[in-house]
Amino acid sequence: MANGFLFDVRVIELGDEKGDFCGKLFAGAGADVIKVEPPGGSPSRQIGPFYKDTPDPERSLYFWHYNLAKRGITLDYASPQGLELLRKLIGNATVLLDTTPLDTLENLGLDWTALQKINPGLVYVRITPFGRSGPWRDFKATDLVHLALGGEMMLCGYDPRPDGVYDTPPIAPQMWHAWHITGNQAFIAAIAALFARADTGVGDMIDIPVHQAVSVCTEVDIPYWIYAKTACLRQTGRHGFPVIGPPSQHKAKNGRYCNVVANPFPGGRETMIQFLRELGLQGDLDDDKYKDPANLVGFEFVQHFAQVQAQAVAAFDAEDLWRKAQDRGIPWVPVRHPEENLDDEQWKTRGTFGDVHHPELGETLRYAIAPTRAEECPWRMGPRAPLIGEHNEAVFCGELGLSRDELRRLKEARVI
Repeated sequence: MANGFLFDVRVIELGDEKGDFCGKLFAGAGADVIKVEPPGGSPSRQIGPFYKDTPDPERSLYFWHYNLAKRGITLDYASPQGLELLRKLIGNATVLLDTTPLDTLENLGLDWTALQKINPGLVYVRITPFGRSGPWRDFKATDLVHLALGGEMMLCGYDPRPDGVYDTPPIAPQMWHAWHITGNQAFIAAIAALFARADTGVGDMIDIPVHQAVSVCTEVDIPYWIYAKTACLRQTGRHGFPVIGPPSQHKAKNGRYCNVVANPFPGGRETMIQFLRELGLQGDLDDDKYKDPANLVGFEFVQHFAQVQAQAVAAFDAEDLWRKAQDRGIPWVPVRHPEENLDDEQWKTRGTFGDVHHPELGETLRYAIAPTRAEECPWRMGPRAPLIGEHNEAVFCGELGLSRDELRRLKEARVI
């Protein structure tokens, strides 16, 4: 397998899209991730969009992205023969990532006690909607339900009216965001468990409800409520806060927007006023009134300062202005379309995007790949996501010792 700091870790991934991102992190970090799909392929292969708009379980862009660098097998582990093969897979694994419906493995005789007997060093990552215990344990949820119930949607949207009343609804931050939050937390917890396992030889169980993960990922809202009983207000393009601050996104000359951050660094206000002077767009900030430091603080000045900045942004194209600002250490940036980052030299240098070959298509496609960079442990750049059952022979015959005749009979019986 490719290099990475988890080069000696094997992950068995069971379940649905709740665990796809977590498995992707393991694979990118070097682990041998074996994705177990039902015969015929995972339902997530039906999630669009599809390559060249052709619906096909082998052309799902969703599946390609979230299953990059994984191996794939098919297995009906609810059948007696399939269950025995699953037990062998678990016995050879380092991590079991399980997002199956609640009590699925328990009903097959694979509760945590049984898993420990099979593999005492196993790190068992169990992701469920609301946890394995508690009054909500049997509730069902989607990504959107979790983002609403966990509080994220209340943080995302547009400013209220001047009277504080919202006339627009909350907005989900992005598709699959709940799975990303949970997957990232689960991955971090699993790494900690692997460190402990290296010392003790004993594994651990990580019980991570999606609801718990998203509910503690709401920035400053929870602390403000716990310590001050103060609610935060959602605001357009900026963090929620107990009061409505000045706008941070202004339209540039070319119709695009710049994100303008006010006073985020020592001496920030003075640096930005000097920058506005150089542009000849300082407005009235050189008036005698503002020579008094007392007039350079407070809500009224902050609002006025935002208006002056908006006028400056309107005089330039977004991509031109932000470089002028950055040259002076001012963190202004354009609001880009996602695809505009593909050819950016910064991302090319850091390997954020990479080219992945699809031999079955005879094409090489650009992917978003590396969320982090480690000089000594490069992120895995491929291979592309597995075809349905692509590694059945390699895993079942080459690693678990089945003969090709046994594999053929299991396939005919729809066990694999």
